[in-house]
Amino acid sequence: MTSSDAPISTRRLRVRRSAAITGVAFVAWLTVAPLSLALIVEQPLWGVLSVLLGVVLLFAPVLVSMWAWRSGVDVTTEGIAVRGMFSSRTIAWKHIDGFATGNEGVAAILDDQSQIRLDPLKPENLPQVLEIGGQELRGETQEADER
Repeated sequence: MTSSDAPISTRRLRVRRSAAITGVAFVAWLTVAPLSLALIVEQPLWGVLSVLLGVVLLFAPVLVSMWAWRSGVDVTTEGIAVRGMFSSRTIAWKHIDGFATGNEGVAAILDDQSQIRLDPLKPENLPQVLEIGGQELRGETQEADER
């Protein structure tokens, strides 16, 4: 069953960051691993500082990779979930008044007129987001029809 054949209640859109970030993080890890292990084992600087620097260099690319895989946007019929590395916020459709697009991507405009950026969602994804949420696309086409 494809996502378009799925019942409305189970439709979901998951938008994550590019997998290229994980590839770059892996290459960075391969690059800094010898240096960080040398800092940990040899301790050329003040003992504990060398070990601490070596551990930070060793795990920084791993943390970037985890962030890239974990953070993103999940769209369901109940609402939109914005996920970070350690946190998540779900916004029900009844609290979303609209969407704003610009150079920085897409932001949801809430009923209290605050905005939440929906990284890595792109403006091209908005029709699919609105379809899953059971919302209507209002914009230039409807304004032209009214004239």
